[in-house]
Amino acid sequence: MNELDLIRSFRADVPGPSVAATARADRAWRSATPRRRRPRWAPRLAAATAAVAAVAAAALIVPSADDGRLGAESAKAAALLRHAAAEVGGLPRALKPGEYWYVRRNTTWTTAVEGKSAGAYTVMGLEVREEWTAADGTRRWTTRQAGPLRFPSARDRQRWEADGRPGVAPPPSEDRTQTGFNVGVREYSYRQLLELPRDPQALYERFHDAAVECRCGNGIDDQTFVVAVELLYTAPLPTDLRAASLRAIALIPGIEQRPERDIMGRPGLGVAYDGSQGRQALIFDASTYELLGERSGAGAGSVDVESGIVGSPTARP
Repeated sequence: MNELDLIRSFRADVPGPSVAATARADRAWRSATPRRRRPRWAPRLAAATAAVAAVAAAALIVPSADDGRLGAESAKAAALLRHAAAEVGGLPRALKPGEYWYVRRNTTWTTAVEGKSAGAYTVMGLEVREEWTAADGTRRWTTRQAGPLRFPSARDRQRWEADGRPGVAPPPSEDRTQTGFNVGVREYSYRQLLELPRDPQALYERFHDAAVECRCGNGIDDQTFVVAVELLYTAPLPTDLRAASLRAIALIPGIEQRPERDIMGRPGLGVAYDGSQGRQALIFDASTYELLGERSGAGAGSVDVESGIVGSPTARP
């Protein structure tokens, strides 16, 4: 064996890099690439100037210099998320022992039915969900239907009627419980959640690593978006961590800003990701940047109606 063949044989014995190692190497390369300095936000301007700026912002979210590497829609989506982070509401502080974070939200469900006579059809419905979440991770929730069944098209309704108008709505839930908080497939205590970094880049890397670890069969960026959004909607995060989560989502490649309507029909600006799981979107008010709700897939979604800190798993604000 000559020297070249010997070197090749050494290389053949070395396994290729794992998915996680490749992701870490990619992030290390990106962080080593020189980046332009982000301009500091100027102080608040006079009332007249602020009014002009508000009108311009409502028409178009202007990207920052740091977004020059992104496409136009991704840059606008990232800028929208940073605006929303500055105005984020919700839990004002971390929960104390014995306290619960109460949320009442409207959610939509959708189901596909194999019809007996006229063929398959899709049915949708609206339900009210109430949740009580404690600092130890205990979560209690109830659900009840609100309003009649809905259908994506006239053909779906016709096939449902031809099928004998079966009752397909899920039964109301009076008391369900579960424990723990999840970031991807890992379960976190509330203390561990509160220790998540507030630095957007560091928090984005946590979400990205959770997506890699998940091995869910989806794209990594797609799953990173899902991990972050699920944390926003399932955990009682104080406002600083909610703001950091929105800024971390702004770093996900492939996000886009598009006009959207929430499940109640209110128009807004959506930050969306179109991936292997379908279209996932966070929807914000175009003027106030308030988070109106989220949508996933065709028709499913939710909007928060009321929230607050209460003293028992049955109390309401």
